[in-house]
Amino acid sequence: MSFLKGYKFQSFLAVTAKLVEAIFELIMPLLMAQLIDVGIRENDMNTVFSMVIWMFVLTILGYLSSITCQYLASYISQKVGGRMRHALFSKVTTFSEAETNKYSSAVLTNRITTDVNLVQHMIAIVIRLGVRAPILMVGSLFALASISPKLSITLLYTFPLFVVVVIAFMWLSMKGHKKAAKNLDNLVNRFRESLSGTRIIRAFSKQEEDIEKFSNQNEKLAKQQTRVGYITTLSSPLTSFIMNLVLLLLVYLGALEINVGGMTQGQTVAVINYCTQLVMTLIVAMNLVMTISRGATSYTRIQEVLNVDVSVKDEGSFILDPIHDIELNHVSYQYPGEGRYVVNDVSLKLKQGEVLGIIGLTGSGKSTLVKLLLRLMDTSEGTILYNSKDVTTYDIQSLRSQIGYAPQQAAFLRGTLEDNVLMNRQGDAKEALINAQGSDILNKGLDSNIEEGGKNLSGGQRQRVSIARALAKNPSLLVFDDTFSALDYLTDKNVRQSIKENYSDVAQIIVSQRTSTVMDADQIIVLNNGKIEASGTHAELLELNETYRKIHMIQTESGDAYVA
Repeated sequence: MSFLKGYKFQSFLAVTAKLVEAIFELIMPLLMAQLIDVGIRENDMNTVFSMVIWMFVLTILGYLSSITCQYLASYISQKVGGRMRHALFSKVTTFSEAETNKYSSAVLTNRITTDVNLVQHMIAIVIRLGVRAPILMVGSLFALASISPKLSITLLYTFPLFVVVVIAFMWLSMKGHKKAAKNLDNLVNRFRESLSGTRIIRAFSKQEEDIEKFSNQNEKLAKQQTRVGYITTLSSPLTSFIMNLVLLLLVYLGALEINVGGMTQGQTVAVINYCTQLVMTLIVAMNLVMTISRGATSYTRIQEVLNVDVSVKDEGSFILDPIHDIELNHVSYQYPGEGRYVVNDVSLKLKQGEVLGIIGLTGSGKSTLVKLLLRLMDTSEGTILYNSKDVTTYDIQSLRSQIGYAPQQAAFLRGTLEDNVLMNRQGDAKEALINAQGSDILNKGLDSNIEEGGKNLSGGQRQRVSIARALAKNPSLLVFDDTFSALDYLTDKNVRQSIKENYSDVAQIIVSQRTSTVMDADQIIVLNNGKIEASGTHAELLELNETYRKIHMIQTESGDAYVA
């Protein structure tokens, strides 16, 4: 496991400490036999005192070895778990739109919490017991062979049965835990959906239906976990039952050996100790198998995420600073598994200081085109050029640092208003908010707290903070993806006027469903089913394009559009 790199020496020390403890445990029954056969039976007090002292010393040393192993096992497992969480988080931050659509937030949350915890537990248990259990089993068998070959051979005959039982329980456990983990993903996903849609659920009185869906998913998880619980619960008792039967057989055979003089009483006590040790070790081994099966299943789930081949690779070396011109040459995009192109053969040009408006009906491909420009996805066909170079040749961070992006749905992180505007960058949050017509938001104070998701802001305030965030980057390209939809028409006009006055040398791409929002653009393109149906100025499109004319007429006739 690559995550253990750097902790091999500590792991070696921990395993060695546990090995020492196991060896001491194996020696103890032999000392007990010597104490009984020589010291007590022959009334040799020197031997009694000597054996007692040795047993005391081995007990103390074994205790210290155990503490050392326990500490190192906890330390290593926690450090490895931290590395896994960091690796998962770092990997997820590289995901493009395609990968984030494949894995829900619930699935990724479970991988970085529950699965990592199970792997941590597995590592700690393996370090503590992975060496101890085999050493005790093998050592007990050798000790038994040295005392009574006949009894050790009898015990060996039962071992194939134990191997079959262990393999069967391990296979059933891994299969059960895999299904349980998937059901847990579905349950958490169901819960998250209910939380995010709680207003809609209440508005349409769907609480009972939502509770029923959750209950069904919860019942599936409970049933699967119960099945796994049966497997885990039965493993130890079954192992103990079989081994105790073997122990009874060995005690009986040992008694017969004593009766004929083949064994001493001390040796019989040692045999019973070794057999008891075997019983306990086999129970521990079975629990170890269950832990490994759960941890191995979780590790497979973690590796599944870490091994995802990210479709958008940051392999460019050029630094983009700043953007002077943008060109799209026959750009098309097709989502994986879909038969149609969401964006189909789009070509356009935009220069510094120009404003491009993009309008179209719902599902026409506007937002997808924006994501391609930001390189959240890569084109299926065609090329996107920034300053006459392919977008894939640029370092992604340098590319995105030049683009001020305000999405359809404004996202927020828990923190201050200033933090949510600047996003850990240098800039003037106050000026950006004023330019975004957010003076009323400034009244809260730049140090005012913003709740997760911006819950303590109205829809219009969230959008204006999102616009201010884009402006605060001092970018060379501004992209507004239907950002003005939550603003009233007067605020919409004032924001655009402010941006025109203060960012006149910055190229702009404004995606909107309102003709009033894009009517002042230098060029407007009308998207229809992913294709450019028409392009031109507001006046040209009113005269030449029926789709644009209908959109404009519906909005103006209904009184919903503000005409500048």
